Amino acid sequence: MKSRVLAMLAALAISPAFASGSHAGGHDSFGQPGRAPDVTRTVKVRTLDTMKFEFEPAVGKIRKGETIRFVVSNPGQLTHEFAIGDAASQQAHAQMMQKMPGMQHDGDPGTVSLAPGQSKTLIWKFDRAVTGGIILACHVAGHYEAGMHTKVDLK
Repeated sequence: MKSRVLAMLAALAISPAFASGSHAGGHDSFGQPGRAPDVTRTVKVRTLDTMKFEFEPAVGKIRKGETIRFVVSNPGQLTHEFAIGDAASQQAHAQMMQKMPGMQHDGDPGTVSLAPGQSKTLIWKFDRAVTGGIILACHVAGHYEAGMHTKVDLK
């Protein structure tokens, strides 16, 4: 029993890093947390209960080195999240969310969890080359599968 509890605690301790695609040194394979003075543009994101994201203005292509402020709001009745990542990190995030469906992302700078009516800001610097583009996703149970993800080219 004691070893099972220790294993669970260890899994919880590493889960934010695993879910965000981090590796040794705390750097993400698809960028890093940005700083407000370096923001090059702001994109408003609405997480919709129709399992879509609404962007204003459209995200379009992201330039390598660009720092974007995402102002994310949840006007609906369901809990949502907004996660930034490449394909590998989003797959890892999805697997972790399946194991821990109620997981919150307070320590993950690339993901925000939003209760109905909540808004949060996420600033991200896209300073690393990625294969296959950037994926913006919600991994609340069933949301990604219902279409709540968007792929964006990183140039």
